[in-house]
Amino acid sequence: MSKITIQEIAILAGVNKATVSRVINGNRNISEKTRKKVEDIMKQYNYVPNSIARGLATNKTFTVGFCFDYTNKQAYANPFFYKVLQGIEEVVYDRDHMFLMMSDHDGKSDRSTFERVVVEHRVDGVIIPNTLLNERNYELLAKHNMPFVVSGENTLPQVDVPWVDIDNVQAGRVLTEHLLNLGCRSIMIYAGGSAALRDKFLSDRLTGYREAMRQHHLEAQVIEHADLLKSVHDPQEYASEGRRPDALICCTHEQLFEILDWENGNPLLAELALATFDSFPMSKYLKYPVHFVEIDLEMMGKQAAQMLFSLMNKEPGVPPSISIRTQIGK
Repeated sequence: MSKITIQEIAILAGVNKATVSRVINGNRNISEKTRKKVEDIMKQYNYVPNSIARGLATNKTFTVGFCFDYTNKQAYANPFFYKVLQGIEEVVYDRDHMFLMMSDHDGKSDRSTFERVVVEHRVDGVIIPNTLLNERNYELLAKHNMPFVVSGENTLPQVDVPWVDIDNVQAGRVLTEHLLNLGCRSIMIYAGGSAALRDKFLSDRLTGYREAMRQHHLEAQVIEHADLLKSVHDPQEYASEGRRPDALICCTHEQLFEILDWENGNPLLAELALATFDSFPMSKYLKYPVHFVEIDLEMMGKQAAQMLFSLMNKEPGVPPSISIRTQIGK
């Protein structure tokens, strides 16, 4: 049996050829009923679009790119990085597109892979983490009219930067409120000093913590180095000042593990309510329970990809940013 044509699919579905083409090309401005009807006929007749022909006809690559900073080994090794990727890939493949990962780096005389992909329009759109959102990359993307979305909050002065991120201010506030509801009043936060100045998500979590403490007329207690906590269990030093903490928030899992390293030498840990952001598989094996807020990084990836497709398809009403709210984990 000869291969069915787009025209024949259109006749069977009772629509015009242009509608079938829009379904094949992932255009979302079509009713779900019509889309399903066309896709069911394509499936019934084993119709597989020729991606090369589609690209020549539409001047598209049907490929979405994701750029990462290969010099940031810690971020690349972070399992949460893959949660975001999983969300992006689910949307990309659902739209029948290919997914291309690439790296960007400084200090090279030749163009990086990222620059070549953008300049040569090897993809129809790209997602980049906010660690790579600098003036150079912004100007590169704008100059070559490349649709893009930033994974993480915009840190540039330009306001026309579409981004998706966890609402880290809300997360810091919710986690602090949770500890307050448990009866804690002297709540410390390990915010990392210079890291909080460098990383927007850390400074936002610290802001949320401060807001909650201020609302309850309580003193914010920020420690910048884990060593500062070692002296807290000294009753003579802290009891007289009324600053002995009953809860400690760690802004990252690395900080939490750093604190837990002392569990055999710091008796304060048995008295503290420990808290952090997002759960992790090993938490159930810890000696002390850890309170946390659930951070849906997979949803962050999905929202970033969906926003990118909306920009690629020039859909109206695309929001300039999306903040994903959090809740206390169980």
